[in-house]
Amino acid sequence: MVSAPAAPAQAQASEEQRYQQRLRQLFDQLDRNGDGRLDRREASRNAYLERHFERLDRGGKGYLLPGDLR
Repeated sequence: MVSAPAAPAQAQASEEQRYQQRLRQLFDQLDRNGDGRLDRREASRNAYLERHFERLDRGGKGYLLPGDLR
């Protein structure tokens, strides 16, 4: 019985969780009015989001939701 492969899978899951936490923290910092979405003005405070706003704005809503950053 070999249990070594479980450790990399757990590490990957843990790293994914940390990544998602960092994304959520970034989102919350940029969401100045606390409405749960980033309009273009809020997103422009981050160079990457400003540059890729249209691509990330799924459906052309005019704002980004946390799920759009994944």
